Amino acid sequence: MNSRTLIVATLVAVLVAGAGGGGWWYYQQSAQAEPVKPPPAEYRFVTLDKIIVMLKSESGGDARYMAVDLVFRSSLESEAKVKEQLPLLKSVAVRALSQLTRERANALNIDDFQKLLDRSYRANYAREGREQPFTEVMVSKLIIE
Repeated sequence: MNSRTLIVATLVAVLVAGAGGGGWWYYQQSAQAEPVKPPPAEYRFVTLDKIIVMLKSESGGDARYMAVDLVFRSSLESEAKVKEQLPLLKSVAVRALSQLTRERANALNIDDFQKLLDRSYRANYAREGREQPFTEVMVSKLIIE
């Protein structure tokens, strides 16, 4: 075996040993350090019951009614603000839902109602230049008669 081959083989062995040692060290460091999980967020849920809206018919038939109960998810700090603003929240919901016809309301699912209400609330708070005190609006009950 010539000296050049011996030097190359030695360098390769040192590199492989170094890479193995570095990999072992990295594995040991990552195994010891447990991932830091943020504490679970605490939410409060504020209900707004008995919103009743009249739905008109496109075909000119009898008027129908829709009753909906809403739940607002807020942070612990914003719960009081949501409760203070329940009359405003009810008014915005009535305004948004009263634009629906009976046929359109029957075609929507719960997610569609939530998206419609979310857009209405965001637009209202943007128009007033205020921060929305809740993170999500959810439909807890929906009856269309």
